[in-house]
Amino acid sequence: MELKIAAWANADDQGNLIVESGERPIKMMHSDGTGSPLFSFKGFGADIIRFPPNGKVGNHTHEGDHILFVIRGTGIVEYDGVQYELYPGLAYLVPGQVPHAIYAKEELVLIAVGNDHRPLNSEDRLNVIS
Repeated sequence: MELKIAAWANADDQGNLIVESGERPIKMMHSDGTGSPLFSFKGFGADIIRFPPNGKVGNHTHEGDHILFVIRGTGIVEYDGVQYELYPGLAYLVPGQVPHAIYAKEELVLIAVGNDHRPLNSEDRLNVIS
């Protein structure tokens, strides 16, 4: 099997990461986010997801669990009714069946890695909770 490789950022001459701004090619279902798939293999997957300033994905659950890495920007994750600040360098774990939401204060870029992975534009990627 061939090694899967995905570039999600560039580096400057000093080795500092440069993360591309702006809308990504795939609209994430049930949210203001857009993204790009990085990997998907036997139910395990990773995407880079971007929310515009004041963008969000409302309260939801999903089948798989995931770890999210904040790459750029600031925002809030509301997890089981409690709000937590998001900022670059932070990682957090979300069990899929716990209600949670993401609110961007400014452009927010995340890498989401998880099991029972669904494509960004899949109708069953997440279950919206009203």
